[in-house]
Amino acid sequence: MRIGVNVHLLSTTHTGIQHYIRALVPELIAQATSHELVLYGEPSRLSIPVCGQVRWVPASRPLRSGTQRVLWEQTILPRLLQRDRVGVFFSPAFILPMRWHGAGVVTVHDLNFEVSPETIHPVRRAYLRCITRWSVQRARKVIAISRSTASDITRLYGVPGEKVAVIPYGLDAIFTPENAHALEPMVRVRYSLPERFLLFVGTLEPRKNLPRLLDAYALVRQRAELPPLVLVGAPGWQHERISAQARRLGIRERLVFAGYIPREHLPGVYAAATALLYPSLYEGFGLPPLEAMGCGTPVLASSTSAMPEVVDDGGILADPHHAQAIAEGILRITQDGTLRQQLVERGLERARQFRWEAAAQNTLRVIEDAYSSS
Repeated sequence: MRIGVNVHLLSTTHTGIQHYIRALVPELIAQATSHELVLYGEPSRLSIPVCGQVRWVPASRPLRSGTQRVLWEQTILPRLLQRDRVGVFFSPAFILPMRWHGAGVVTVHDLNFEVSPETIHPVRRAYLRCITRWSVQRARKVIAISRSTASDITRLYGVPGEKVAVIPYGLDAIFTPENAHALEPMVRVRYSLPERFLLFVGTLEPRKNLPRLLDAYALVRQRAELPPLVLVGAPGWQHERISAQARRLGIRERLVFAGYIPREHLPGVYAAATALLYPSLYEGFGLPPLEAMGCGTPVLASSTSAMPEVVDDGGILADPHHAQAIAEGILRITQDGTLRQQLVERGLERARQFRWEAAAQNTLRVIEDAYSSS
């Protein structure tokens, strides 16, 4: 079987979806030894050994914007798939070409643009609503990265449950206590991290619920001393509101904007932190809590969407819609040393259950099922 895979998203910003492609595709190649893979994208974006099993098809010109990528996916890509006689096309991120009439498998990472539409730029929201609905209804098989996302797909788009496979992310091998503690001295110096701090990791955008996290932080400061809050992540839509709110709350001097930190350095950042605070309003999965648990860092996460599936009993879960609930969680995780040690142990055990090898095996099985039913 010849499998086509769209990897052009690797040329965009570093997000969970780009990481999914970067981590899954090499494992998929290792598993699919009896199949040929055609990768549509730039070879320099993915580290894969040269072999006869894999062929690259780059775009004729660089796709420098989202608009260019969308036009390429909907006009050029379907012609390439037909030319290359692809048996199944695998889209790792939401979108199937509307002019592709062969078998398709699509991964849906979340439906934030449906569940929390106010947190997404209106133009992006409109496009994703249209193309994702069409793609999951047109696809032979749909992969959801959590049971929560699978439920959203069937509930909002009317996709039969038997058509949707739940395949969670894996955890990268770099997220271990040993590697994290080895990196910690270097990242403390390189990023000027405080001696003690609370940590948030993620794009600075509305759905990450940072306004309510700041409210909760300010509430706790009225009752107890807290270390600074370090925000790690690239600025997203409406990010400028964070500093303004912190000034209104009188906690601006307690915030450290560390910006984007390369993935290979994140284990050291997690190791240096007292705890990860991740009260996101909605996640299809939620990588930072899993990464923090893998490094032995206590986690406070939301009690909504997919995060209870990921964290389970490995962290504290709080209602992200109420600052008081988040504040109570912050108090517990910072003031109770016995609880923190329990969270470290349970989090490490939980993190061991997520493997990219298993994700690739299950993804290949779904692709093969899509081919056999075509």
